[in-house]
Amino acid sequence: MSTNLRLLTILALLILINGQRNDDRDLPPVSYVAGRNTKAVFDSQFSRGRCPERFYEIGDECLYFSIDGKIFQWQQAQHICERRVGPILEQPSNNPSQPNMKPTRGIRQLVLNTPEKTEILRAFFREYDEQNWAVRLPFDYNTLQRCQDGKDDKWPQFCENRPPSNSSCFETITTGQDDICLREVICNKRYLRLACEFTLPGSAEITNSKFRHCSKTGDRSRRRLPVWLWIVIGVSSGLILLLIVLAVALRIMKSRKKPGKPQKTLPVPRRSDDTTVRPVIKRQDPAAEPMLVRTGPVNAGDSDYLQPQPSIKENTANA
Repeated sequence: MSTNLRLLTILALLILINGQRNDDRDLPPVSYVAGRNTKAVFDSQFSRGRCPERFYEIGDECLYFSIDGKIFQWQQAQHICERRVGPILEQPSNNPSQPNMKPTRGIRQLVLNTPEKTEILRAFFREYDEQNWAVRLPFDYNTLQRCQDGKDDKWPQFCENRPPSNSSCFETITTGQDDICLREVICNKRYLRLACEFTLPGSAEITNSKFRHCSKTGDRSRRRLPVWLWIVIGVSSGLILLLIVLAVALRIMKSRKKPGKPQKTLPVPRRSDDTTVRPVIKRQDPAAEPMLVRTGPVNAGDSDYLQPQPSIKENTANA
C-alpha cells in the first residue's frame, strides 16, 4: 500500500514538473537563423560590438530583432524575450575573444528611450522593409518638450489619425520613405515583430528618456534652481510665517491680560460721627427769638446751661 502511494506521489511530481517546463508551449517559435541579406551599409552603421551573436550594440545596450515577421502577439512579447531569446546568451560563442555574457536583469522588451534605437528601427525599414515593431515607451516620454529646430528628427512622433484606444501598447510604422512614428494598438489583437534588449554588465540601467529636448521659455528661470533648493525655500517660508503668527498671538494675549489705567477721583473728606450739618438760619432780631426752654430735669451743675444772656442794653445800664 505504501509503495503505491509513493509511486502516485512521484508521478504527480513528474506531471507538475513537465507542466512548468511547457508553460509556454503555445507561444510561437523563434527562429535564430540569419535570414536577412547582409548589406554593407547596415553592418557598418550597426555592429555587434561587445554583444553576443545576432545582437547589435547601441550605447550600453544589446538589441535583438526577430526575423520571423509579424507572428508574435503583443502580450507575448515580454514573455518571449525572457523565455525564448534569453537562451541565446547561453550558447557557445564562435569568437573566443568575445564570450557570451549573461545580463544582470535578464532580457526585456525593447524600450524606445534613445534616438539611436529609433534610428536602427528606421534602418530596418529602409534596408529590409521591416516595420510594425512592438516597443515600449519610458515613463517620461510624453512629458519631454520637443524642439522645433529640426534637429530632433530621430524622435518618433505619435501617428496622426490613430484610432482611439485605452491600450498602452505601441508599434512602429512608417509614414514616408524614412519617417517613423508610433501607433497605439490594442494589445490582445495585434501580431507584431519582436524586439528585445538587455543592458551590458557593469552599465547602469536606463530608466528615462535620453532624447534631446527643449525647455519652455517661461520655465527657464525655474529649471535653473535645483529641486532641493525649492524645498529649502518652501520650508523656510513656512517657518517665517509660523513665527509671525505666534508673535501676533502672543501680543494679543498680553494686551488682554494688562489692566486698564484707573480714573483719578477727588478725595472725599472724612466726616466724624460728632459732626452734624445744621442749616444756617438768617437771624433778623435776636430779641424776638423765642427762648429755649428745657423740658427735662435740670441738674445742679447745669444751672447756667442754656440760660439767656443779658442783652447789650442791660449790660450798659449796669455799668
